[in-house]
Amino acid sequence: MEELDENFEEQEKLRYAEFKRKMNLEAACGQVAKLEYNLTDATVEKATLRRACQEAERLKIGAVCVLPNYVKSCVSFLGKDPQVSLIACISFPHGGDTTKMKCALVKQAVKDGVDEAEVTAPIAYIKDGNWGYVKREFKKLKKSAKNRAVRINVESTLLTDQELTKVCSIAADCGITSIRSQSGYFGGTFDGEVIAKMKAAVKDKCTIKADGVSNISDMDIAVDMGAGIIGSKNALDLAQLILHAAN
Repeated sequence: MEELDENFEEQEKLRYAEFKRKMNLEAACGQVAKLEYNLTDATVEKATLRRACQEAERLKIGAVCVLPNYVKSCVSFLGKDPQVSLIACISFPHGGDTTKMKCALVKQAVKDGVDEAEVTAPIAYIKDGNWGYVKREFKKLKKSAKNRAVRINVESTLLTDQELTKVCSIAADCGITSIRSQSGYFGGTFDGEVIAKMKAAVKDKCTIKADGVSNISDMDIAVDMGAGIIGSKNALDLAQLILHAAN
């Protein structure tokens, strides 16, 4: 009888360990799904994009972000019914194109098969305080995307706190799906406080993407500060670390 009790207890321990492993893996997959692999460097080649898309699909990363000229290629690389979303980064990183040009690029990206258009805000007009122009542009971009999501990249290192809060608030009121923080392109590094300010400005009207994340610690801070999306050039490495830890 004692031996039966011991066997039962051992089986229960094994069942619990397996249950815990599955729960950890499920949570890890949820973390990986928040990752977006940034592939917007001008020197990225097609062979690199192909491998990146294949690895992102294997790991079930949330999305890959590319320049508009590579959307068609990446649609092919990801294949039919991909788990990974494809995002075109338009007017990156300066946002200096006219609204008409940005809208044309959004329409073309949608035609080419993108899931979402991420467009850099008109930084110069924000600095000039021309909020009417900014608002009109956001509305036109949303209309151009039709049934696709639109994200606005605000390059926060170029803005004051007041400008950042204002542009985020306008984007949220215009129905923009998500807002991307600075990418470090202009010398900035990941700053969790920026994410908190952006989240406070939009409340729950849209999602915040924390960009420039390079390690698990930064990722944890970003999520704690309110980010729902994590952008990184190290997304594959981060995904592998997260999944490995869960197993």
